[in-house]
Amino acid sequence: MLQYIFKRFLLSLPALWLLVTLVFLLSRLLTGTPGEEQILQDGGGFYSKGSTASREKAYISYLERTGQNLPLFYFTIKATPEPDTLHLVHPEAHRTFLKQLHWQYGNPVAVNRYFTSIKNLEQALGTAHKNHFQPYFESLYQTTSPEIIKQALASFPKVVSNASINTEVAEWEAAGENLIQEQNTYTYLLPSFRWHGTANQYHIWFINALQGDMGISFRDSRPVNTILYDAMANTWWLILISIIVAFMISFELGMLLAMPQSIKLRKLLLPSLFIIDSIPLFLLALLLLVLLATPSFLQLFPVFGLGYHTMQGGSWLQRIGILSQYMALPAICLTLSNIPYLTSLIYRSFSEESKKDYARTAKAKGFSERQVIRTQLLRNTLLPTITVLSEALPALVAGAIVVETIFAIPGMGRLLVDAVLARDYPVIVAIVLVVAVFRVVLYLLADVGYSLADPRIRHAAS
Repeated sequence: MLQYIFKRFLLSLPALWLLVTLVFLLSRLLTGTPGEEQILQDGGGFYSKGSTASREKAYISYLERTGQNLPLFYFTIKATPEPDTLHLVHPEAHRTFLKQLHWQYGNPVAVNRYFTSIKNLEQALGTAHKNHFQPYFESLYQTTSPEIIKQALASFPKVVSNASINTEVAEWEAAGENLIQEQNTYTYLLPSFRWHGTANQYHIWFINALQGDMGISFRDSRPVNTILYDAMANTWWLILISIIVAFMISFELGMLLAMPQSIKLRKLLLPSLFIIDSIPLFLLALLLLVLLATPSFLQLFPVFGLGYHTMQGGSWLQRIGILSQYMALPAICLTLSNIPYLTSLIYRSFSEESKKDYARTAKAKGFSERQVIRTQLLRNTLLPTITVLSEALPALVAGAIVVETIFAIPGMGRLLVDAVLARDYPVIVAIVLVVAVFRVVLYLLADVGYSLADPRIRHAAS
């Protein structure tokens, strides 16, 4: 048995590594960069009173501190004119503008000179003329066509006699004309392979992950391991209680529905289960809130939250009692969402097995319907049930995202939503890694369950 489990575990490692690697790389494709809105924004925020240069300096320091200034992977395949340091340009609108210039004109030196001249001119104008020229520069950072650039160069309004500003204007005009004249078209069609070595974000993250270190959160600078530990307990108890209660109820209902004398029960219960299964999870959660947590109907449970102020002190029995009040509605919601499918599956399995010869033989020997189901049919119905449970538990994590958001439960689901909105890459990848490991463990447990229910599977696999 141990050899069988170890073999299945080794086979799951490549899939686990590939999944987490893809999530790590795809998470970097999210629009925007962590900290960009908080540091580079003009109004509101801790850095809003500083100058543009000071905000950019603070942002570069932030990228270096978090390791985002390094290349993403061991190598990149890009168009020839596109530079390796393009990811360091900020804000994102300027990065997109600079990338379009590189692709269209194919001359990195001329493009960098033109882009730098625009930045220098914008800084030279200062706050005195910033509001006046703001619409002009917003349009300029979106202009890549040679004809429109020529029109922009000719239509730039002259400023008061200021030597430094006029010098920057002259440099910008010269850089624009040089950009148009020295363009190398179609060089973007030539791919360029660039090797970065081990000094990249993925290598550093992967080595630390092998040592159990998930990194530091970009959002609040806390260790990701600590954040996951705080959130995992609530999600774990929510999922565990939900699946256990749902399976117990579904098993009893499926067994009752499979009995020949339960015709009336089937006519009543099967349509009801179909209606419950048709209700979206978020709508089911809102219905439970309205019906069981508002004074308009029955206020049996707290509306939302986990009652942080009540979790301090007291005995463990008191804390469990308080916790159960806040977790009751989310657990009921997840339980109801899984009962229809589990009940239908168990009912069909019992029905199919009851038609086989060994079931009829057991009935002929004088066993009651309940005895036949529990002693003869149960083991053969476990195989499809184990399969469904191994799929249902990871699916509950997805359902926990909705439930924890609606009921304001600080768990893994809500943490994932907040991390995506804040572009907190280390937390996003760590959550996916935990869910992936959880799924692999469930598949291993499912394989163990298969081998215990039917030893022929273990012998065939070995």
